[in-house]
Amino acid sequence: MLNGTVSARMGRFMVDAARQAGMDPARLVRLPDVGDAVLADEFARVSTPTALLLWEQIILGRPAVHAGLHAVQLASMGTFGVWDYLFTSGETLAESLRTGCGYVTVIGDPGAEKLHVSDDGRLFTVTHSTGPAEPDVVAAVEQFVLPLISRRATEGLRRPVVPVRVAFRHGPPHTLGPLTEFLGTRNIEFGAPVNSMTYLAEDAHAPMPRTQPGLQDVLRSHADLTIASAKPVLGWHGAFRTTLRATFHDPDLSLASVARRMALSPRTLQRRLGELGTTWRDEVEGVREELAMDLIRDSDVPMRTIAARARFSDARALRRAVHRWHGTTPGDLRRRHEHPAPQGREEQSPEPPTDPPTPGAHG
Repeated sequence: MLNGTVSARMGRFMVDAARQAGMDPARLVRLPDVGDAVLADEFARVSTPTALLLWEQIILGRPAVHAGLHAVQLASMGTFGVWDYLFTSGETLAESLRTGCGYVTVIGDPGAEKLHVSDDGRLFTVTHSTGPAEPDVVAAVEQFVLPLISRRATEGLRRPVVPVRVAFRHGPPHTLGPLTEFLGTRNIEFGAPVNSMTYLAEDAHAPMPRTQPGLQDVLRSHADLTIASAKPVLGWHGAFRTTLRATFHDPDLSLASVARRMALSPRTLQRRLGELGTTWRDEVEGVREELAMDLIRDSDVPMRTIAARARFSDARALRRAVHRWHGTTPGDLRRRHEHPAPQGREEQSPEPPTDPPTPGAHG
């Protein structure tokens, strides 16, 4: 049930990071599952497509830095609630890492984010994989998860703990300095088969200072309750519409580009739309209508500008579409909204527009 979602705490963190990166507030408003009421609800779950859109905005705002690593530096202890404290409550670092990685669902998308640990008595390794997305987003997520765990390990032991080796699946960044400085090692591999971070056993099995007996059991119980009580804010169709509307102005808008953002294949996206009795073309038309109507009713933006924003060829194409949708003209809709008719008085149907149709203008 929680596949395709992340926690409200993660959503709140990413919204703050996106705002700091300069995300347009108007674009943020178009994401319905990151409103203040949602993000204040401990049990709410934000759609993964929304999270990926926020990652894109964070990357756009931080083109010269490691976006994922920058996000880690914003994530102080306690940012992610009980999940953070699971990493510090075991008797040893190894026990804490096992528990924290085992509860990735508390904070992340269980269908996309996978964390595992292995221990051969000499080396202790954490591995991570993430779901499909745009390559720069995948790289940012990979550079966020393992460094975040490294930060929590250091915070839990209350001393620097340096991995002996770190590996990432994505290619090397332009500069290695920020990563080597943060992780404390130059032994970083790129283009590896799997994302991994390896500690010496003597560090992994070091006792955690100030461990309180029974605390981890209490935290695990709270984590279980959080998972059991979690509720996605949007269904799959809502997540799709959010992604489509948020990317509607992209020059490369297509079924394939939206499928990538939703971590789906184009064929799977088409099949799911078909199961709902709709099509890609119908959905694009629906979002086009929503955007056009919002601007006509709630702004004084010129009609030619509205036509461009709603992906019409010109204002005449917008006029024909409005008549098809509502049987009236854009100007009349705007006037009705500014001066609503008195209650109980019926309005007369307007005359249809007189300009002749232009083939293909509204497509």
